[in-house]
Amino acid sequence: MPVAAAKTRLWLSQLLLQHTQNIHEATQHLQQAQLLLKQVPGCYALKCQVLSELGRSQRYLARPKLEIAAYERGLQMCISGQKFAERVHLHQWQAHFCQRLVDIHVAQGNLQDAQQTLNAALENAVHFQDLSTQVLLQLAQLQLHMLSQNTAATGQVVSSCTALLVKLAASQPQEPLCSQLHLHFCVLRALCLMSEGQYKELLKTEKERDEEREKTKGKEKLEEKKRVTEVDITPIISISELSWLLEQIGDREWEYTWLPTAAVHALVSCLIATIYRPKGKFKQALAYLSQAQQAIDEELEHQGIKGKESELPLQTVCHHHSLLFIKFLIIEGAAMVHMTQVELDRAQRDLTVLLQLCTDYPALLGKPLLSSLYMLAGNYALAVGDPSAAAERFVEAAQTGSSASQARLAAVSAALALLTTQHSDDTLKAADILRQYEVFDDIDSKLPFVEQGAGYFATGMVLVRQGQEKEGQLLLGKALRFAYNNLTNQQLVSQIILAMAPVQMQKGDTEGARHLLQSSLTLSSANHDVPTLVSGLHCMSNLHAKSGNMKDYHDCLKRAESKNMQYLQVIEGAQNEPSHSQIMQWQGFS
Repeated sequence: MPVAAAKTRLWLSQLLLQHTQNIHEATQHLQQAQLLLKQVPGCYALKCQVLSELGRSQRYLARPKLEIAAYERGLQMCISGQKFAERVHLHQWQAHFCQRLVDIHVAQGNLQDAQQTLNAALENAVHFQDLSTQVLLQLAQLQLHMLSQNTAATGQVVSSCTALLVKLAASQPQEPLCSQLHLHFCVLRALCLMSEGQYKELLKTEKERDEEREKTKGKEKLEEKKRVTEVDITPIISISELSWLLEQIGDREWEYTWLPTAAVHALVSCLIATIYRPKGKFKQALAYLSQAQQAIDEELEHQGIKGKESELPLQTVCHHHSLLFIKFLIIEGAAMVHMTQVELDRAQRDLTVLLQLCTDYPALLGKPLLSSLYMLAGNYALAVGDPSAAAERFVEAAQTGSSASQARLAAVSAALALLTTQHSDDTLKAADILRQYEVFDDIDSKLPFVEQGAGYFATGMVLVRQGQEKEGQLLLGKALRFAYNNLTNQQLVSQIILAMAPVQMQKGDTEGARHLLQSSLTLSSANHDVPTLVSGLHCMSNLHAKSGNMKDYHDCLKRAESKNMQYLQVIEGAQNEPSHSQIMQWQGFS
């Protein structure tokens, strides 16, 4: 009788949690079920299920201490039941409770406690030789190391996780779980490579990878024999692999707790678009963002997420806030493309949607993404020709950044904006900002490539402005190598070589300056980056004048004036829109 009564209360609590807002009543049912099972021997799986639901209800009630207590009791229950027949299932429950505790520790900023919890769960999964659980826990570890920016530990987990996935694929080749875990790993690995600035790796085609493999075959026979006998587990991820895995998985429901399948499709499409964007493949990027937008909007509607944060049930807020975050990323990506191409009407639409979204969901989005919003507002100010306002927004982004990496990139953006103003003291301000965030001159080589490249670019510009052309040009050269070889960021490449050209002119290297300017003009024209294009044309016209080629000088100057006139008309049109003032005057959330 106690077991039947406990099952009934568990069932009632699940109905209440799933379909109503009677969370207190559901919690009471679970507490009663727990008491009923207290004196019952065995039934460990049922007891674990009750404690898991009790933890969930406490999360809905925003009681983190009681939620932790429920999961910790669940862990103790798993340990107590290891001597009994149910132990085969209990190690999976143990992994489940550990993952819930890790989520809480991460949310509270206790990364060390999260790591210890994961280590204990992994040890247990290894003991029971449960490959899928090991992979799942390794994925959690990978995400944890990414949060703490522990590059060395991240590399170790990537290697071990890759090896586990190979074993899992060999033992369960047709299982949906295997493909889902593989895609989950690929997403995290791609994010790792992006944070490091390894965009070039992500953009490689299968043909390019095959050619690389062919080149490696000219090694010693012993190494060649080793390659033949071992499975290739090199952790390389590409757009083609992400797309292929997404097709393989289709619309099948996810086998473990991560995201709804539609949200996974949206996230991967957004990720692919983000990889395409620096390369200047804007058409492809926007196509993927459109797919992602449709998928996430349909999933938000399916989950009943509409209106404002205060109007949503607590269950919905707790379970599906990630959907809103993905929607933000999708629109943010579209906004960046539109601002790069100076499509300011579309950029305004994107930004007003994001501001309204964060206003409607202040706790879920507004506060966590405040720095990102300041960055977007700064980029918009740059696009409409107000670098001073842009610098102010970038400084605010640096001050509100959720990570040191985010703060450094915002500081570099602020410095670069200041360097485009006409105020004489802004060069000193730019240098001060770069020093404050430790991205001036002697930049740490352990930083991600994107931060090193951006830091060298800004520092080189400062030194050139201060009359240290030789030292500045050297750093600009370093920035160019990062931008071209690793980041494959065409806009950044275009801007760096444009900054290098005047220095070459001062040195008397007219041919070198012409080559740099021609490359910058080609890239900025292809990217529809009108501000960089106009600056490049003015610089090229000066070069023609210096060379005495007056016909080319007048042609180039005429083209620059025409492009600039078009640009000013676009800016004027944007400034006449009500959304322009809304974006420029936005001052965060009260």
